[in-house]
Amino acid sequence: MNEILVSLFLLVSLLINLSSLDDIFIDLLSFGIAHFPFQRATAKPGLLPNIAVFVANWREEDIIGKMVEGNLARIDDPKVSLFLGVYPNDMGTRRVAEALAAAHPDRVRVIVNSLSGPTSKGQMLNEMFAQSFAGEQAPDLVVLHDSEDVIDPRSFDIYAKYAGEFDFIQVPVFSLSRRRGAYVASTYMEEFAERHTRELIVRNALGAAIPSAGVGTCLTQTLVRHFLKTRGQVLMSGTVTEDYILGIEAKRAGFRSIFAATSAQADEGVDYVATREFFPQHLQASIKQKTRWVYGIAFEAMHKLGWQGQPWDIYFFLRDRKGMITNFLAPGSIALMILALAGLIDPETLPREMYQLFQWSLSFNLLAVVFRYVARLTAGYRVYGKVDWLGVAIRWPVALYINMVATFRAWKIYLGESQFATSPIVWSKTTHDVPDDFLAATR
Repeated sequence: MNEILVSLFLLVSLLINLSSLDDIFIDLLSFGIAHFPFQRATAKPGLLPNIAVFVANWREEDIIGKMVEGNLARIDDPKVSLFLGVYPNDMGTRRVAEALAAAHPDRVRVIVNSLSGPTSKGQMLNEMFAQSFAGEQAPDLVVLHDSEDVIDPRSFDIYAKYAGEFDFIQVPVFSLSRRRGAYVASTYMEEFAERHTRELIVRNALGAAIPSAGVGTCLTQTLVRHFLKTRGQVLMSGTVTEDYILGIEAKRAGFRSIFAATSAQADEGVDYVATREFFPQHLQASIKQKTRWVYGIAFEAMHKLGWQGQPWDIYFFLRDRKGMITNFLAPGSIALMILALAGLIDPETLPREMYQLFQWSLSFNLLAVVFRYVARLTAGYRVYGKVDWLGVAIRWPVALYINMVATFRAWKIYLGESQFATSPIVWSKTTHDVPDDFLAATR
């Protein structure tokens, strides 16, 4: 048994080395190009085209009113309208949405799904696209958002600026700051800060496909009509991460995409123009959400999209999908380390050359942990303007646990319920929170 556990320990350590090298490569590239994306927007609010903000809803009567009123107070340009998708059998949400439309007839439009709910977010959005683009009069730009989003009014200037050259525009998405004790919800702060101040900036600079984050995603009328004409719908049906897939498909269809990480303070790269929201604060809700993400991106997208693309696209497919394995490695290595410290396994029983490799591997992993910790601190500082030494250290193990459990559940769904991602999956709704003061919600 000792030989098996020691060999497993070495294998896990080497796999962590490989994954860490991948992460460090992205970090180093991001440091080298950090100045590239921080450009000031030049478009003026008066030059905005007609922009429709699509919000798909199912049982959101408790928050949709606050979301709409709060965002309309932040967005004062009349060319930006909110389109609220509701189901005919969701009377609570429909009643609130229609009251909002009556109160703001020039800024709010209600679209009633032809199907009873719940279906899926993708189906609802496809219905909204179909009804909104049925005639010649249609929005120039469509921006996807959720019912818990705090929309940055500056983002519409960004969309207007880039829409002449790009048909798919993604702005950063960050978690709003959570209180010190909200360990689960706060894990999203570091994760999104890292991904949207590092990886997506690198993807953009290298010309790789830009996946949609599901919110803060802008599509031009040209892109929308292309998908409606070629396949009758904009988003791939029967999927749980239709937004991620849409970003890849846009590039494959020949449309140009950009990750517009624009900063109001260009030299420092802070005060991002970004969508912000509260993420789940309870453990089970977070695991459920992460399970959907892992299954959709690592398993379902692999089945739907395959591995086709340019070299950098394939590389980032590997990064997107490696979590199906790597999310088990850190918790597994911690468990094996505890066994070793307790004397229950003895790595010194390895052959001399293997034991030296094992020591080197553990040393590199320790160095990689320090590097990752500094990278997380830096990303958090760029987004939230503070260095949270203790908070990052406390929340990191929580995030590792959530991702491990979510990945285990995603594997179960892939092997069982979805029959290797060939059968649609039914997902239950995630409870949403919105800030009490939208005007003050900036970080």
